[in-house]
Amino acid sequence: MRCPRARWRSWTSGCYCAPKTHAVYAFCTVDLSAVYFDVLKDRLYTSAPKSQARRSAQTALYRLLDAFVRLLAPLMSFTAEEVWGHMGRAGSVHMAYFPEPAELAAGLDEAARKRAANWDRLMPVRDGVLKHLDTARNEKLIGAPLEARVRLSANGELYTLLVQYAEQLPALFIVSQVVVERAEGDALGVKVERAAGDKCERCWKYTSDVGGDASFPTICLPCAGAVHEIIHG
Repeated sequence: MRCPRARWRSWTSGCYCAPKTHAVYAFCTVDLSAVYFDVLKDRLYTSAPKSQARRSAQTALYRLLDAFVRLLAPLMSFTAEEVWGHMGRAGSVHMAYFPEPAELAAGLDEAARKRAANWDRLMPVRDGVLKHLDTARNEKLIGAPLEARVRLSANGELYTLLVQYAEQLPALFIVSQVVVERAEGDALGVKVERAAGDKCERCWKYTSDVGGDASFPTICLPCAGAVHEIIHG
């Protein structure tokens, strides 16, 4: 999933010469808290410590923190200095330069930068799915999003996009399962069903492979792999 670091940097670059500090607040409450952190917490809590998914998430969070503490230092001088020290950085945060967009996006090739635009197209889909999940909860079909399987029907470029990101859609919607089907019309179709399978006691997702590892009969195979890594290194 994309992390909107470059856009955030462009917002905050003018915050100290105009009354635009609300941009930082909006970024924290909307882009980070309501979306990015909400989607990211599953892999941070349940993925294996050395897995690429968890390590990449930690890298993105560290880059956010490293930029955040420098950008907010003029506004939160003492707090930023304390954070800088806890990060193990030498000297004072007030002697550090502001981050540049190229620094925040280091390591991303041109193809990765182009793929970032796909997430701008997926976010409206997420908004629509969340509304249907709220309706399903109100109708007592599900009690929590992870009890849901979302069935999407689309056509044209949107169908191609959804198929391309099919493996990441459950995490984006915070549900257990997503099925993508081709529709006859152009409108996006969203249907919420009860998820199939059993509930994993570790990640709380519903899957058909709970108990697939005899050593851990009450958790799914991905969680079993993570636990094996934690135990055996």
